[in-house]
Amino acid sequence: MLAMTPNDAVLVVWVAVAALSLLAVTAVLVWAVRSGQFSRQDHCRYLPLESGIPQDQMGSAKVRSAEKKSRRNN
Repeated sequence: MLAMTPNDAVLVVWVAVAALSLLAVTAVLVWAVRSGQFSRQDHCRYLPLESGIPQDQMGSAKVRSAEKKSRRNN
């Protein structure tokens, strides 16, 4: 009978974890493609360029930051 050494046990656990990880990644990728997660690539490419902050809020935020700076200096 073959005895399993500690190195063999580590190898078996490592291969099992790698196989389960590959299976999980494949399942998530298949789900994403089937549910249409990658269907709006043209729209998503410009999302980082949009600030998402309305113009009037940007002005009031600048005023508030200037007020905070003036309070620190006094």
